[in-house]
Amino acid sequence: MAEIKIPAVLGEGGTESVEVGGETLEDLFDNHADEHGAELRDSVIEDGSIKEFINVYVDGAEVNDLGHTVEEDSRVRVIPAASGGC
Repeated sequence: MAEIKIPAVLGEGGTESVEVGGETLEDLFDNHADEHGAELRDSVIEDGSIKEFINVYVDGAEVNDLGHTVEEDSRVRVIPAASGGC
């Protein structure tokens, strides 16, 4: 199963890693939602696309297509954009 690393701001307290099955990135988020609730999927996906200020990486490469094929041993990282300053 692929591993999704979820940052603390999108998880339930701390940074966590969860193993999820699926053939595409969209499958992973849907299957994660089925098992753990829709919060992560709804934080990442809007109108069938990855939200503008969310970056998703599969095995270290940025991916913008939810149809991207994910291997059994893939590592997926979700990184929300950070902002601030003056």
